[in-house]
Amino acid sequence: PESGGGKDDFTVATRLALGAWDSLPDQGLLDAAIAGQLRTPDQVKTQARRMIGDPRAKAKANEFFQRWLKLDADGDLRKNPKDFPGFDAALVSDLRRSLELFVERVVWSGQSDYRELILADYLLFNDRLAKFYGTPSPQGGDFQPVKCDPAQRAGVMTHPYLLARLAHPDSTSPIHRGVFVTRNLLGGLLKPPPEAIAFENHKFDPKMTMREKVSEMTRNKACMTCHETINPLGFTLENFDAVGRYRTTEGERKIDPEADYQTLEGVTLRLRGPRDLANHAADSAGARRGFIRQLFQYELKQNPAVYGHDTVTRLDAAFTASGQNVRELLVEINALAALLDMPGPDQANR
Repeated sequence: PESGGGKDDFTVATRLALGAWDSLPDQGLLDAAIAGQLRTPDQVKTQARRMIGDPRAKAKANEFFQRWLKLDADGDLRKNPKDFPGFDAALVSDLRRSLELFVERVVWSGQSDYRELILADYLLFNDRLAKFYGTPSPQGGDFQPVKCDPAQRAGVMTHPYLLARLAHPDSTSPIHRGVFVTRNLLGGLLKPPPEAIAFENHKFDPKMTMREKVSEMTRNKACMTCHETINPLGFTLENFDAVGRYRTTEGERKIDPEADYQTLEGVTLRLRGPRDLANHAADSAGARRGFIRQLFQYELKQNPAVYGHDTVTRLDAAFTASGQNVRELLVEINALAALLDMPGPDQANR
């Protein structure tokens, strides 16, 4: 046959389709394989870039973000109606949709800037959410950007849905919030606790703040192995109550959101609240690489190390060069995996 395609071309096509779509190659991929146009990184990236714009790739990426942000968490998001009147099923549904739309707005925008996910000082609200959270009403219809005080709101980390999800029905939970930030946003690893201890709010003096209660409960040396990382991160978010509303007091006590946190790089930071935490998450190479690792594992169902010990480092370099463009990161991930064990450009025509 006159076709330039070979076995390796169809292998690349299949890998691209499985990675980006969890499906089989379309006609465009098959045509590229037949023409022998899946042999160099540039050729493969051209196809991957086309595929990332397909609804199937968008749906798969959106599923990743649902897991990353606990949008797929089991159980109803219920709060004590006496303590939080108005926080009902309709409001929860709107909150979830608000976070979904925010992620979609950022990821599928022209810049697709990962840092906007972490640092944005706006929320996508409708009238119901604006009224409950005390923000200006959105202009131009449902779920429009509402500008917030940048000292109070910073991207997904301070979105009310996530803050409410990571809280108890009647109180905040610095531990749940700290664990989430450590694992999902900062790329840290935590060992399972040797013994799970349930938080029982009624056993503490009601005059104690939540910070004091958590400090007391985790002061044991064995607990602090992990909680010296978890607690400071959770404490920086204590200005948000159990439904994600900003506050400055807890009962009659002023909230103290400041904490010393030792980074993945071994540097001690003084965090004074959510904006400091968000700035660290956006600036940290460890956090960025943690995000790359999580996205890679979801896209390809493999640990990046399977593709080489320097896989994350290589992807991070490309990600940084692209302006931390999430869509381009998806292209790089799928192109890298598709070309595994394939001839390099200098061998393609031999």
